[in-house]
Amino acid sequence: MPLVDPESSAVRLGRRTNAPLVSKRFRGGAASLTELGRSVCWGLQHAQTDSLLNLCVTDGEFRDILWREFPQSRPATGVQWEDAWKVLYARQRAGVSHAKRDYGNHWYQLVSVKADSVSRFKNFTLHSGVTIVAKDDTGAMHEWKWLRAVAERKGRFKIYSTED
Repeated sequence: MPLVDPESSAVRLGRRTNAPLVSKRFRGGAASLTELGRSVCWGLQHAQTDSLLNLCVTDGEFRDILWREFPQSRPATGVQWEDAWKVLYARQRAGVSHAKRDYGNHWYQLVSVKADSVSRFKNFTLHSGVTIVAKDDTGAMHEWKWLRAVAERKGRFKIYSTED
């Protein structure tokens, strides 16, 4: 690890300011946070793991769009995108699997979706502390916090991180 970290301020700022602009778009996902919430409800209602995983950021999207802006991607850390992706991918799969186990096979109607905070990066926006409120087929209300963060890029919203 280098003794000097010229980008050490990225940790305080929460982003690397010298990240390049990228033209790549998200594939799939949803057109709004509300639409993403409806898609999550549908995926849980039908217990469709693949449908829920298709709402998640992919490895290529993480590598090309997100990773290069995070402070952890600084050369001084020695962390490679593949290392970070393994953790994120495992978290996405576990979160989706646990949500399906805990909430799957019920009919849900989306009531609301909100994020506690929004962080704007050069190439994307991150909505963190996401809460989905849904009503099930018995009329019971559910407040889900397992979907931790959503990434937004050029009008497309995808699940970035879940509780694992």
